Amino acid sequence: MQQHHGSTAANKAFLMAALYITALGSGSYEPAIASLGGDQFNSATEKARYFNWMFVACNVGQLPALTGITYLENRGAWALGFWISSAAVLVSVPIFLVGAPCCRQYRPGGNPLVRIMQVLVAACRKVRFPAETDPKLLYEVPGAYSIIPGCLKIQHRPKLRWLDKAATVTEDDRIMITKDTKDGEESHNNRTPNVSPWRLCTVTQVEEVKGWVGILPILIFGAIAQSIFAQFATLFVEQGALMDGSLGKTRFKIPPGSLQIITIIFSSFGAPIFDYLVVPAYRRWTKNTKGITSLQRMGIGIVSTILTMIVAAVVESRRLHLVHHGHINLSIMWLIPQYAIGGLSMALLMVGQMQFFYTEISESVRSLGICLTLVCRGLGNFISTLLVLIITSITSHRGKRLGWIPHSLDQGHLDYFYWFLASLMSIAFVLYIFYSRQYSYIDQSSLTQLTTPAGDNHELKSFDHP
Repeated sequence: MQQHHGSTAANKAFLMAALYITALGSGSYEPAIASLGGDQFNSATEKARYFNWMFVACNVGQLPALTGITYLENRGAWALGFWISSAAVLVSVPIFLVGAPCCRQYRPGGNPLVRIMQVLVAACRKVRFPAETDPKLLYEVPGAYSIIPGCLKIQHRPKLRWLDKAATVTEDDRIMITKDTKDGEESHNNRTPNVSPWRLCTVTQVEEVKGWVGILPILIFGAIAQSIFAQFATLFVEQGALMDGSLGKTRFKIPPGSLQIITIIFSSFGAPIFDYLVVPAYRRWTKNTKGITSLQRMGIGIVSTILTMIVAAVVESRRLHLVHHGHINLSIMWLIPQYAIGGLSMALLMVGQMQFFYTEISESVRSLGICLTLVCRGLGNFISTLLVLIITSITSHRGKRLGWIPHSLDQGHLDYFYWFLASLMSIAFVLYIFYSRQYSYIDQSSLTQLTTPAGDNHELKSFDHP
């Protein structure tokens, strides 16, 4: 029999490098595809439907991975599974290249970090000056477009007024503007040449920074909600491993990890059902032509995560009761409701996040906004790990007793941890409701994307034109 000598340091380094390269590639194309697809549509309804179907397409792609490829890898054919995955990615490249010339692509709007720093520096330099109370007197360039390439103007919003100081025209600024007007100098990008962007910014630049500040709380709420989804592939699987996986009277055993397919199925069907049935019904009922907003959709998703953890806690409490009284193990089928509700909450929350982060920042950095959905997912995993470590340390008195989440869940109280997560999400939901009611959306009527010939300096260009 062939002996296994373990992996060498070089093998581990190669594996970790491959994983990081995979993560780098995934983080590069996912937000780009989402924003590129959204740019092909003009109305908010069409964009929302695109995000729905993109979410469904991503879920459909996971089905063969969780079934066929997982089956091969469980039988030891790891190399074959990796080759199949690599071949699928390779086939997608020519498909993308064929359709790319038909897409409209917006020009980059420059480095957003520089613009953010310019607004902050300009506001700090005018800290002793009062912010202009009349929005019409704040600095803005003439015309429909802002100084950000390819981005229309953003209307002023009466919040975070301290940042308005960056667009407040002081006497020194007025002298420079008047001097340039008398000299007849031509402006660059509609900006007065002698006025530094580190001293005077436009309303659109200020509103762009306000947008980033405004979505930070939503990012935090989204990350907390994503920590619930992290349980699907961790504690839910461990919970299922201690249950009866028999399928009826057959000898077939349901692998605990395969129940994640239930989540994918319900999230895939939940997204279009919500879009084509729930939203139109809501419009007819409320007489509101705008339908359900992205914040409302995320709020429903947060409520669904609370319900998911409540159901999981009840099922785990029942399972522990049977174990402690010497009865047979509970059937793994009892986990289907929590996976199903979790799938619906995932469809509501993740699509709502994509739609919100896409629309609530300037047009020039929408791919960066879509990245925040991935940031929520990553932060959610970290939050989940941190919560497990903290709760385990507190309830076990640093290893002096078993605690809620011991190595053997039969001796712990995983249901208490689920109740804790449900309580945490309930608190987060109350705070979310309070913040979302105060939030003011960007006026989308001022951001209507104009269709101009390819190559226009302000707007869109063909994919194959530099």
